[in-house]
Amino acid sequence: MGRRRWARPLFALVVIVLVGAAIWWLDYRPQGESSASQVGGPYGPVDLPPDLAPAGLEVGTRTGMLAPDFVLPTLDGRDLRLSDLRGQAVVLNFWATWCSPCRREMPLLVGAYRQFREQGLVVVAVNVQEDEESVRRFAREFGLPFPVALDKSGDVTGAYRLLGLPTTFFIDRQGVVRSVFRGPFVASGQGKDVQEAIDAGELGRRIREVLE
Repeated sequence: MGRRRWARPLFALVVIVLVGAAIWWLDYRPQGESSASQVGGPYGPVDLPPDLAPAGLEVGTRTGMLAPDFVLPTLDGRDLRLSDLRGQAVVLNFWATWCSPCRREMPLLVGAYRQFREQGLVVVAVNVQEDEESVRRFAREFGLPFPVALDKSGDVTGAYRLLGLPTTFFIDRQGVVRSVFRGPFVASGQGKDVQEAIDAGELGRRIREVLE
């Protein structure tokens, strides 16, 4: 009986340590040139143009780093390159149609885009490895007014070291990551229902930070 009482807490402690180690490794392992290397196809992570990669700034996904550049196709048939958006503030949201928190969050992103777009905000919604028709139905359902990019290979998602969906990167006009949020932004009344959710007011605060 004594062994059983100790077995469960010990197992839980081991799991917590392993998860914590994985998060630390993803956040703090070296993020040099490999974060933005060309992967060989027309789409995926690409090298930043030299004039957009000033000396002294490392490419990576942590706060204060230059956001890894990429090229992805969009639902409207265009190619979207992140570095082409320099001069604008970018909310880069990774999501999927099967992700319930993503569905709850998306109307807030739509509202935020409409509120701040005249100030230079761009929202880029990157769908993670789903078929185009499913993504198109979702975009119609929510009336998405901003670019919807298709990461069919998952290479860009991998370059951004996602731990789950949704994940949102707030990138300033110089292409620098100012903050990262893992989890959904939800309206005030819904916060208690979604683990790790942050009030919609926090979304606006982070957007204003990258618009400065």
